[in-house]
Parts: sequence; structure tokens; C-alpha cells
Amino acid sequence: MKRILLVAALAALATTGQGAQAQPAPRDFPYPITAGLSAVVTISGEDAPRATVRVGNGPAQQLGTFDETVDQIGSVDIDHDGYRDLVLGQSGGSTQVIARLFLYRPGSGAFQEIAHPDQTSPCRGFVNPEIDDKQAVIRVACRYGAASNGFEEYVLRPDGTARATSWGTQALFGLESQAADVTYRFREDGTIARIEIEGEGSPLEGGTVPVSTLDLYDTPDVNARPAMTVAENEHLDVVALRPPDWLQVRAPGKAAGEVLKWVRYGDLRVDKHRLAVPSPQSGLTLDLADTLADWDGEDGGLFMVSLDNTGDAPAALNAPRLWLLLTNAQGDRIVHPLYQREGDTLHPANPLGFARDPIVWAAAEDGKPAYLVNDNGNSNVPFLPPLAPGKYRAAVVLTDPGNLAQPVVSNEIGFDYPLPKRPPAPQ
Repeated sequence: MKRILLVAALAALATTGQGAQAQPAPRDFPYPITAGLSAVVTISGEDAPRATVRVGNGPAQQLGTFDETVDQIGSVDIDHDGYRDLVLGQSGGSTQVIARLFLYRPGSGAFQEIAHPDQTSPCRGFVNPEIDDKQAVIRVACRYGAASNGFEEYVLRPDGTARATSWGTQALFGLESQAADVTYRFREDGTIARIEIEGEGSPLEGGTVPVSTLDLYDTPDVNARPAMTVAENEHLDVVALRPPDWLQVRAPGKAAGEVLKWVRYGDLRVDKHRLAVPSPQSGLTLDLADTLADWDGEDGGLFMVSLDNTGDAPAALNAPRLWLLLTNAQGDRIVHPLYQREGDTLHPANPLGFARDPIVWAAAEDGKPAYLVNDNGNSNVPFLPPLAPGKYRAAVVLTDPGNLAQPVVSNEIGFDYPLPKRPPAPQ
């Protein structure tokens, strides 16, 4: 389907706009609305440019004030009513044009701005807009980095408002090394119908439950008890994201109205209901040192994990990931992501020390205090989620997607939460 690419149309006039930019006098740009009817757009001012438009011999109409130079001006029939509409854009010297769109209303002879409906969208505005040449559809595309881009599609309603039909962006979950491709699909009323999460970094590929039993929660709270469960291969529609830990889903069932629940990211990557503790695999054994109950001992307050190869041949680890498997007093299991390590080869009778790090009480990335451990000298990561006070058991789970057929699970240790709040050592 052929489309009119506004960036190209606007760029054709950019030279004219830039040539006049240095002149203090207002700049006039004529454009044809339809046969026998034309308009003149006037841009005045430098610090806060102001745009007006005059149709034929009529009075000047205010279009709006801009925060920087308007260097892109174009016209296209956005709503396909036979009258060309107006596009004013700002490039800021970059390849991305942030545009404002104005419909010409032949009944009144006035212009109506098409408001962008949601500033939380991937592009946060009409960036590089593209108008379909057969229907009143606006497409938007933006790029903020090599692995960060977005798209948006809108249908124009008769009243001049834009309704989203789809958005696209990326989201990075937990211990994933690559961001997943995320596509939002919208209903007629503008609410989200579903969110499709695809690619290597997707914890819920195709909406299919990947574990034997998946807990669903009423609230995105690590201390909440499961409200219901769904089984492996059942389908869930994702309707909201709260990376890196939570996804909101539309639960299956025949209840009247929608039943919305929350899913924890770790529960999609570790089949916690099927794990046995401890659980060696393929000759690999994990050991978690019992250092959390007594912080006054020599190793008290250290997170110490080692991996031993008890087999006869070397074992390769491609992208090992470490998780905490926590069990509260009610017997509920909580999967908490820790970090991913570089690949390595583990030889028999030569244990690999995965961690020997102090657990410190310090400000996390969000500025809130939390229990942290060091991630292999790179940064600090949360050691525990914000648990409710009480007694817990902890084991470490090792996964290596595409390499280990089953997770390796360590022994369990006990501890009371909260832990002592030990500050980081002075630098």
C-alpha cells in the first residue's frame, strides 16, 4: 500500500525554512488547500516561535506556540475529505521530526489540531508521521538508540481525535540479556486489548504459559498469596507491564467481565512448583553456605555460593543465571532474580565460586534502601525483594537456557527477615 511519507514532504521545504530562519521578520509559507483556495502560514518569533494561518483573504488564525524553530512545513489530506491539511514540524537539526498536525475544517474555515492522545506512548508524539493515502490513518516511527525504537498507528475519528490501534517498543525483563519486542493492540474504545511480547527476551512467548503451574496474584506484591493458578500451555493475554518484575494478565475463565491478575517474571522463568530442593543435575551440585542466620560468625552476612562438577567430564556453562528460591512460613515459594554470569567451563573436582559477597544495606537504583549484593564487580543488585517480616528458607537456583535441560538447585538455609542492616564498607 502506497503511503505519503511526511518526513520527505517536509524536508523538501526545510531549506526554505532554514534560509529564512536568520531573518527577524515573520516568514510566510503559502500552501494550496484545494483548487481555488489557498492559505498562508506565518512563523514569527525566535525564542518561542508562533504559528498563524490565513485562509484566502480571511483573518489570521492562531495555530500555536512552539519551543524551538519550526523548520519543517508540509500539507497533505490527512482525513481524505478533499482538503489539504497542515503539518508543522521541528527537527532540531536531527533526522527525527516532531510534528503537530492541523485539520482544515471546510464547514467553518478553521483549523483543528489533532492532539496526540498519550504522552506515555513509545514515541511520545507524532514523530516522523506517515499518512496513509487511502484511509485516515497516521503512522509514527521513532528511534532513540541502536536497540531502542518505537512505532505507533492511529485511526483518525470524524471528530478529529486520534485513536490508537497499535504501538511497538521494547522491554527488558529481569535477567534477560536482550530486550523483548513488545506490541500493544488496542480496542475501539482505546483500552488495551492485549500486549504481545515476542523474541528471545520474552518471558511469555505467544501468551503461552511455559511452566507446569503458574501463580496469579491480585496485586503486584511479592508478599501477596496466589489468588489462582493456571496450567502449562494455557493462554494469557498480557494487558500491562511493570518491568522488570511484573506483568498484568487477563485471566482465563467464564466470570462476568474481565478478571485481571498479576504474574511475577521469575515464575515464568523458573518452574518453582516442580523444583526439588536440593536438585543436582548432570553431575553439577550447588552449595549455599549457611551464613544468614548468624551474622556474628566469621562469614556471617556473606552470600556464598559454589558450583561443583562431580562428573567425569568438563561441563560448559553458556550464560548461567542465578536465582533465589525463597519459601515463607505459609509454604509459598518466591523466585527472585539475582544476576547472570559469563560463560565458563567447570572441570571435575575444581569447584567454581559463584559468589562470596557481603550483603549490605544501601540505596538501590531507585534511591530506596535495600539489601544488595555485588554483581561480579559491575554493580549492586537487590539480594532480596521487600519481604514481610518472618521466617524464610532460601535455596539458590542455577539455570542456563538452551544448555542445561533442568535447573540445578542448592541446599536450603534458614533466616529471619529483616536481616541486619549492615552498611557498605568505607571506600
